[in-house]
Amino acid sequence: MKDSSEQANAPDSSLYSSTSSHNQRAADTPGSSGLDLPRMGAEIGFQVVSEDDVPPFRASGLICLVLGLLSASALVAWQMLILPLAAIAFGVFALRKSDGPKPAGTTAAVIGLVLASCFGAGGITIPMAKRSTMASQAEYFGREYLELIGRGDVELAAELRKEARNRQVKGMNLREAYRAEQIASASKGEEDQHSNAEQDAIELAGPDIQWELAERPRVYMHYGIERVETIWFDPSGTVKEKVVVELQWSPDEAKNIANWHVNNFHFYRDLIFAPSVL
Repeated sequence: MKDSSEQANAPDSSLYSSTSSHNQRAADTPGSSGLDLPRMGAEIGFQVVSEDDVPPFRASGLICLVLGLLSASALVAWQMLILPLAAIAFGVFALRKSDGPKPAGTTAAVIGLVLASCFGAGGITIPMAKRSTMASQAEYFGREYLELIGRGDVELAAELRKEARNRQVKGMNLREAYRAEQIASASKGEEDQHSNAEQDAIELAGPDIQWELAERPRVYMHYGIERVETIWFDPSGTVKEKVVVELQWSPDEAKNIANWHVNNFHFYRDLIFAPSVL
């Protein structure tokens, strides 16, 4: 009886073992079922990365950013405009076309280009605006100075040839003060320092002359001092010679103000150059 019952149950047992072995093979074989079972281990823990997948680093972009920050010095001295120019060159080189993934450092290059462009533009426009302002102010004060002499206010014109710290105090009668200086100079046999041929000729011509510029005002530096040279002529022909009025701009950092004074005043003379020796 026992043998017959075991034989009766044998097909079921073989079927069970067959089914379990099939399920075991299905579980061991990847992709054999519709379900993706999570796996751990070396099969998914490591991936082979090629050199083409790593974006290149462009150091020129970082150099562009550093030079772009340093370009702020161009706002102070125009000689430092070389920095924004160098930053733009490095930035353009860093943003060159690439066939692979986006290179690292291009964002720094873009920031450096923006900074260099802004500081470079400021380094150019600010000095130009300053020179234009100084030229227009020198033109105004030069014309006023000539008209002042034409009206006979030679004492005030003499004061304008001095720097602000060397002028007479406010409220002083300039005519009497300069007359006393002339008497003292005459008694010593000295020549009057406040009178010259140019001033006498303009004073003799009178106040009705409409002075015009013969050339554009020339702004220049002389040993760190900013000066503007203006050249005038009389369209009526009363004063035959051209007149040079050179003004100097003297800032006072302590009082945060600046003053103009006439540094040089004379008739225009053509410069004579010696022939070159070959």
